[in-house]
Amino acid sequence: MANFKSAILTTGSFTETGTSATELIAPVDVSNEDRISFQFVNTDSGNDDTVQVYGRLATTSGTLASADEWTQIGDDITVSGNSSSLKSIATTGLNWCGVMITPEATHAVNESTWAMLRQA
Repeated sequence: MANFKSAILTTGSFTETGTSATELIAPVDVSNEDRISFQFVNTDSGNDDTVQVYGRLATTSGTLASADEWTQIGDDITVSGNSSSLKSIATTGLNWCGVMITPEATHAVNESTWAMLRQA
């Protein structure tokens, strides 16, 4: 197991309505991090969420998910109802990370939650 100098855990929930792509985790400065891990939990049994993790090399955050500013890291992540997904990435060279979500159907409050662990 790696020995990290620090670890910061942040959590949140998705409370928006609608089915359009929207920001789940605002851009985070990861320029001093070694690794970032995300866990996405969908407790809405009848609907799937599509989650996309983005990275950016520039020194400013820009507009999350803008095709001319951000690049998707890996494939779309489908989080089925009553399940969770975990994604961990090395942040070497990245300055920013952010996450978008596209729900299959409108969620009630707290039907999708997330955790983000930043390790330096």
